[in-house]
Amino acid sequence: MIDNPILDKPFDNIAIAFSGGGFRAAAFALGTLCYLDRIGLTNQINYVSSASGGTITNLLYTSSLKQDIPFNTFYKNALAALDGEQLLTAVLTLLNDDKQWPEPGSEKERNLINSFARVYDSNLFFNGQTLSVFWNDNRKGLEICANTTEFYRGLSFRFQTDGIDSSKELTGNFYLHFDVTGHVETLKKIKLADILASSSCFPAGFEPICYPCDFSHTDLSIDELRQGMLYTGYDEIQHPLSFVPPPHEHDPKQQNYIDSFGFMDGGITDNQGLASLMLADNKRRNSTNGSPFDLMIITDVASYFMDSYIAPEIKPPVGWRGKTINYFEKTVKKIAAVPTTILWVSLLAVIACIVIGFISPCVIKTIICSVLTGLFSAVFILSLLIKTTNPTKEIINNIKGFDLEQELIRAAKLKNIFSAPIISKLTQFLSQTKLNIFEQMLKARISSMLSMVMDVNLKQVRRLIYQAFYANTNYENRRMPNFIYELSLHNSNSRNNRINDPARLTWTATGADKTLLLGNLQLIEPIAENARLMGTTLWFEDGAAGKQLMKDVIATGQFTTCMNLIEYIISLQRKNVQLSPENTQMMNNLLVQLVNDINEFKKDPYCMYNGKIPAVVFKY
Repeated sequence: MIDNPILDKPFDNIAIAFSGGGFRAAAFALGTLCYLDRIGLTNQINYVSSASGGTITNLLYTSSLKQDIPFNTFYKNALAALDGEQLLTAVLTLLNDDKQWPEPGSEKERNLINSFARVYDSNLFFNGQTLSVFWNDNRKGLEICANTTEFYRGLSFRFQTDGIDSSKELTGNFYLHFDVTGHVETLKKIKLADILASSSCFPAGFEPICYPCDFSHTDLSIDELRQGMLYTGYDEIQHPLSFVPPPHEHDPKQQNYIDSFGFMDGGITDNQGLASLMLADNKRRNSTNGSPFDLMIITDVASYFMDSYIAPEIKPPVGWRGKTINYFEKTVKKIAAVPTTILWVSLLAVIACIVIGFISPCVIKTIICSVLTGLFSAVFILSLLIKTTNPTKEIINNIKGFDLEQELIRAAKLKNIFSAPIISKLTQFLSQTKLNIFEQMLKARISSMLSMVMDVNLKQVRRLIYQAFYANTNYENRRMPNFIYELSLHNSNSRNNRINDPARLTWTATGADKTLLLGNLQLIEPIAENARLMGTTLWFEDGAAGKQLMKDVIATGQFTTCMNLIEYIISLQRKNVQLSPENTQMMNNLLVQLVNDINEFKKDPYCMYNGKIPAVVFKY
């Protein structure tokens, strides 16, 4: 690791990380790239890391670079891909079309995440592109990293490459990775769509995407995928997934031998893609090759903000909420017993009608008895069919034999947690609890669990990674945070306090700096606030509201990037970071361009989105 590298060329070798956060992350990253391209800095980006929604923009952009597609064309394609109306409609239509499953040449499971993967693979996104695109000669030296989380050791799994067969980067992690020495061609056949799906299948919204079956296609078989993936078991012996253990070593719990595993969202372990970026800088771009990153831009739509937990209210015990589970269980069992009762009653009624009709001297009574005999016979036959025909027979028997206690034990695997007496007490309590109480307890558990997974866990992981990033003096003067909330209304006081308090900065802002960084944000802040509040979804809502929200998020990426570059350059100047005269002049010229642009953004935050920003005066 380099100790405090000399910052000679602050913008020559840029690394950028795109955080997770669904289409909010993808659109904010797109806005960031738009502004960097305006001032010429996209040409200096040599490393792109991402997680979850940020991987959309990462793979769309970097694959376009490798195909020598102009930035404006990429931008238009990305806008079309982020159109929620097309994406969601295509996904749901595909999922519900029996004729589309199974996919020819593939063994993908029919589920939501694979429906997204297949739509990503269409011309709406990647048009069938695989990782092999990164072995093209265009933009040599560009390294990409798309993060997901493997459900074998619970670690980050990095789909990464710089397009060189003999590269030092590990595609995967220490315990689970591709065998690039013998199976690099297998790696090249992995579809970008499947990588994106594995990076963005967030918990609760999706099921895991499974390797190898969900990565197979007409040009890539499951056998190839298994042979190309190496894993290290808990016995610390490495095998390919295709390894078949001897019969005497059969491991029913699969602690040492596996032939498949699942991927879920990259944000579970590194939602900013920052740990991957640091690893690349520390381990591969060190003094031996002399190419540490000059600037690391962390583009992040997550935040430290979190809504306080509010317990769900208990509804009044009115109607069904005033009943117990036991009440409904007994009622359902009574209903299930009805066919048996009707069967015998209708049979007796048929017999009675026949007898009465036979012995009655009245013709009218005989006719009535004949009609009733036919009616009760029909009821008898229908009841007999319900009673004896599958699947109704099976349903009735299952209802009659339903045991709440045993079903809870089976569903929740309670035997692994509680003893039998405790389980019995729990089920007795639950079966006698009124549903309004049960409803509140269930809502509280679901909401707190989602908060733990989607907020507490992600924010704690975020906090730990950022602590490591900012505690490392090796990164001093080489890092630029680019947070979606930076210029939002919600962050206004915090931003003002940070820039006005010398103790919170590693540099001292002058009066002119404060005016530039804090003044005249009245039009910008509401737009940034709207962008900050967007939910984590893989689509924008239909119609005008969705298009406006996408516009707000992209515009926020544009003006926030401009403002953060201004603060970064001013911080270098105020700290008197030594640069060569040539690079000092270049940086001063760039600052003039940035200041001109931010003043335009302050007058019209959508000026760049709408193509009305003045022409570039200086470009790096």
